[in-house]
Amino acid sequence: MKEIVFILSSLCDPHYRKRVEEFAENGYKVAVYGFKRQGQSIQNFPCEPVILGEIPNRGYFSRLALFYRSIKSIAKECRGKLCFYSSLDVALFARLHINSQYIYEVCDLTELVVGNQFIKSVLIKLNEHTIKKSALTIFTSEGFFDFYKKVPKEKIVLIPNKVSPHCPTPIDIDRTLVGKERIRIGYVGVIRFETIYNFIKICADKSDNIDIHLFGIYSNGDIYADKVKQLEVLKENIHYHGPFSNPADLPQIYSQIDLLLCTYTPSPGVIYAEPNKLYEAMYFKCPIIVSTDTFLGRKVEKMKIGYVVNAMDNKEIGEFLETLNAESYKEKVESCKKIDKQDCININTVLFETLENSLNNK
Repeated sequence: MKEIVFILSSLCDPHYRKRVEEFAENGYKVAVYGFKRQGQSIQNFPCEPVILGEIPNRGYFSRLALFYRSIKSIAKECRGKLCFYSSLDVALFARLHINSQYIYEVCDLTELVVGNQFIKSVLIKLNEHTIKKSALTIFTSEGFFDFYKKVPKEKIVLIPNKVSPHCPTPIDIDRTLVGKERIRIGYVGVIRFETIYNFIKICADKSDNIDIHLFGIYSNGDIYADKVKQLEVLKENIHYHGPFSNPADLPQIYSQIDLLLCTYTPSPGVIYAEPNKLYEAMYFKCPIIVSTDTFLGRKVEKMKIGYVVNAMDNKEIGEFLETLNAESYKEKVESCKKIDKQDCININTVLFETLENSLNNK
C-alpha cells in the first residue's frame, strides 16, 4: 500500500482534513502529525492524528520555535516516506530535518504580510525554492500564478478548495428578494478580519430590513470576534448560531441566508486567494459579497455571481445596502444557476494523476 505522512500547521482546519480524506480514499495509508490552535477543536481525520503541540498566541517566533523542535523530533519516523507539508514554515523545518520526497500546498501567501522588506524577499525566495524542489506543489488559487510567475509550471497543480464530494444535496429553495421584508446576510466561518466586523457593524444599524446570521466559532481572544459578540448583545438583528459540521450542515445553513458575506481583508497575503466560500456560494446558488482589490473580487465580477464592495468604507457599505434590490439579486442568482454543480465539487482525479506521473519520473 502507498504511504503518505502529513505534517500540518493546523489540525483544526477542515481544509486539511479533506485533503487527508482524499488520499485515504485514493488508496494511501495516511499518518497525520500537526499542531492544535488554542480555542479550536481538532478535526476528525481518517486516522488518529499525533498532536505535536499547541500553537501559542504570544507571537510568531514562539510558533517557529515549536515547529522546529517538534518536526525535528519526528524526523526519523518520516524519512524515506512521501510527505505532505501544509505551509511554508512547516516545509522549511521539514526539509531541514527530513530527507524525503514531498508534496507542498500553498493555501495563502503569508510571506507577503511581513513588513521587513529583506525578510519578505528571503521568504519569497524560500517559497520559490520549496516549490521547485517538491515532487508536486498544490496551488489552491489561480491567483497565486499572478504572483509566483517564475516557478516551473510542471511542478504545480491547481486544486481550488471546492465543496466536499460528501456534501449533501442543496435544499431546493426559491431565492428571491421579492416580497421580503428582511434580507438575511450570512457569515460562515471564524471571524478574524476587520472587514468582516466592519460590514456587520454597518448592517447592525440597518435593523429595519437586514438580519445578520453567524455560523461557526468565535476565535478566542480575537479582537474582531469579541467586538461582534458585543454587537450581538446590543443588536436584535444579529443572530449567532454556533459551531456547525462541515459539510453535513451546509445545506441547512445556506437555506437560511440570502447572501453570503466573504469580505476578507485585501491584505498582501489575501488578495491572491480563492477561498472555498466562492465555491459554496456557487454550489448553493447564493450570491456572495466580497472585497474590492482582490483576485476574488475580479472573479466574482467576471462571473456576475455576487457583489464587490470596499468593506472598510462605511458610506459604500451603506449605499450598497440601500440600493440592494430584487432585480439585481435575481441576476446574480441566475448566473449562479448557470454553473454546473459538478464544477463546484472537490473531485481531484487530476491531483492523483499528476502526482503519479511526477513520482514515476523521479
